[in-house]
Amino acid sequence: MDNAWKTLRYFETEPTARKYLAACYHDMGVEHAERLAFQQSSRFLFLWRQARHFYSTSAVADLSIQPLLLFYGCSHLLKAMLLTRDPYYPQNSRVLQHGVTTRKLKRNAYMLMEDEVRPQKEGFFAQLAHAFQLAPLQDRYSVHNLFSSIPSVSDSYGIATDKPRNWLTLKIDQISQDDLVRITFPEKTDGPLSYSTETFIQYIRRLAPAICNLEKLASVNNKNIKELTLPQCALSELDQHPLFRLHQNVLFFWNGSASSLPLPEWASHYLLLYVLSMLCRYETEWWGELTMSHGLVERYLVEHFLDNHMDTFPSVIRRHFHRNHRMSLPSLPSDLY
Repeated sequence: MDNAWKTLRYFETEPTARKYLAACYHDMGVEHAERLAFQQSSRFLFLWRQARHFYSTSAVADLSIQPLLLFYGCSHLLKAMLLTRDPYYPQNSRVLQHGVTTRKLKRNAYMLMEDEVRPQKEGFFAQLAHAFQLAPLQDRYSVHNLFSSIPSVSDSYGIATDKPRNWLTLKIDQISQDDLVRITFPEKTDGPLSYSTETFIQYIRRLAPAICNLEKLASVNNKNIKELTLPQCALSELDQHPLFRLHQNVLFFWNGSASSLPLPEWASHYLLLYVLSMLCRYETEWWGELTMSHGLVERYLVEHFLDNHMDTFPSVIRRHFHRNHRMSLPSLPSDLY
C-alpha cells in the first residue's frame, strides 16, 4: 500500500491525535480548542485505524467486493479530514448520510460511463463541500467526467475510450541560480493553451485561490512555446490551483474548458467509489459479469482506477494534512513541499 500510511499512522494514538486537532482548531480561532480536540481525538484516531484496515483488506480482496471496502475506507479518511475543519462534526444524523445519490436500478443496456451521480443539499458530501469551499457544485457529474478529472487515470481512460485528454504533462526545469523553476507547456491549438501568452497568464491568475501567491509568476518569450517561471517553494501552492495537479514531482495542467473545471481529487474519488460501490451492492448481475469478463474495457478502467486509488489516495489526504497545519510529521518526503 501507499507509503503515506506510515505517516498517517502517527494519528492513531490519542496524544498525537489530540495535539494535531488542537493545533488545527487554534489556527481556526475556535474557542475551547483543547477541550474540543480532547472530545474528538478518539473518533479521529479510530477513523484512521479503521480506514487503514479497510484498505489493507481491499488490497487482498477480490475485485467483486473491492469498491465496497474502498468506499468505506475513503469515507473514513474524508471524515478524519473533515474533523480538522469542523470540530463539531457530526452535528446531527443528517450529515451521516452519503450526501450523493444515483439510480439504484439501472436501465437495460446499462453503460457505466454514461451513469451519473448527483450531490444532495444535505449529507456528508455537502458537509465536505462546505468545509473545503467546493463551490459551485454541478447538479450532476457523469462517470465519464469523473474518470477524466483524475490526472493519473485520465491518460489510460483517454486511450481506452478515444476521448480527448484534458490533463497534460508539463516539463519542470530547475533554475538553480535563483531558486526558480521553469514550467514548459506543450504546444496546443485548442483550449486555454491556444490563448496568447498574456491572456493565458491572466486566465491562470483569475482562477487562482487565495492560497496561491502568483505575484512572481512570469512568462518567458520563447517563440510560440508557453513557459512560466516561479519560485521553487510555490510548486506546492500551485498544486492547490484548480488548473494544476502535482503527483510525485510530475505536474499536470488542465487544458479543458473553464466552465467544467475538474473537482478536487478527494471529491472525484469519493463520487466514483460511490457509483462503483452501488453497482457492487445493487447490480450484482451486471457487476458480476463485469468482474468475471475480460472482454469489457470497463473492467480494465475500473481495475485501473481502484489500483490507482489504493496507490495514491492516502497521499492526497496526507498532502491536505501537511497544508492544513504545518506541524512536524514523520516520513514526509520532499515532493510534498
